[in-house]
Amino acid sequence: MNGYEHYQRAEELMAAATKTQPNLAGIEVCFVGDEQANRLSAQAQVHATLALAAATADATNFQRDLYAGNGLEPPAKVARKRAAAAKSASVAADFLPDGV
Repeated sequence: MNGYEHYQRAEELMAAATKTQPNLAGIEVCFVGDEQANRLSAQAQVHATLALAAATADATNFQRDLYAGNGLEPPAKVARKRAAAAKSASVAADFLPDGV
């Protein structure tokens, strides 16, 4: 299953856990028992978590492939941290008085 399929399955399971039907008075009532609703909800949570993990992995693979397609290497973690620190220092220098 891919991320989208996990997400669809999670939605299906939650729909099953909260399925309603009109009673004799015409009021929508959930006829799913507590134990079954809990089981279906737990299964939906697992699929939702797997969908999120797949989406994260897909984004990482997409970024890596994008750099490779452009003939570049993905920036190393250290280089990203160094660039962020330099940017933070530059921004801080704009707001701090001279000599601080």
